[in-house]
Amino acid sequence: MTIPLFCTFNAVAAGTGKDAPPDWEFSSRSLDAYANLMLGAGFWPTIFVSPEAARAHAPMLEELMERGCELGLLVSPSQSSIFPKQKPMGTLSIAEQHLAITQARDVFAQFLYHVPKSIRTGFHSGNQDTLELCQTLGFTRSSITLPGAQLRQLGSEWPNDAPIRHTPIIDMPVTSNPDEKLFNRFPLYLSPEFGTATSIAALVARGIHNGHVCVTGSTASEYGSPHGVIGANSDALLDTLIATESLRPYRLSDYTPAPYDKPK
Repeated sequence: MTIPLFCTFNAVAAGTGKDAPPDWEFSSRSLDAYANLMLGAGFWPTIFVSPEAARAHAPMLEELMERGCELGLLVSPSQSSIFPKQKPMGTLSIAEQHLAITQARDVFAQFLYHVPKSIRTGFHSGNQDTLELCQTLGFTRSSITLPGAQLRQLGSEWPNDAPIRHTPIIDMPVTSNPDEKLFNRFPLYLSPEFGTATSIAALVARGIHNGHVCVTGSTASEYGSPHGVIGANSDALLDTLIATESLRPYRLSDYTPAPYDKPK
């Protein structure tokens, strides 16, 4: 049985807080290192790009797209100065969410010369209305759900189940373990930024059991250094993914799930 693998990454607006890169030089190094890591292993990343990153990294992002990366849209109003309300996406009204997505998409298209088909929200903040809105605005794929996240103040509240959603939009949840929590109370999720070689292998196995594996990361973390947690975990992650013959890598927009019968 073939299991889809999605390697994703968030290019966050620099200088917008502790969950963002301190500056654009740091962001550029992390983005380049993660992309090279995945492309070098034969995996095609989907990079979710904030409007600010689209402006700051346009030449690099265009080059990465030519090398096989997909560029999706990252909408994170609480980490941006272009939105009227700087609050997490899932805490906004549907009209405010609509405005945030269209504003971000317009800036993305201005600097990257195409309209993205995949979308993610910052901190996985959103709800069923957010997913429906993304579909209404023409997005065909998303990776918004983080199974087990229960942070009401961030508007990020998702059930523990983790299959690919088919309606209202095809959404690929990030692989997580709701039974283990990070320091910020998010569930432990599959990323070189957290855990150990043992927990990474367990998360990959959990993803396979749930029918897909979705890795994530962010320019807020320092990729590219062979030392430290990220360097060791990157090696462990790639070793596990490469050794798992059932995994098949996809960009988000390239993946079409098996036919699905909508429950009556």
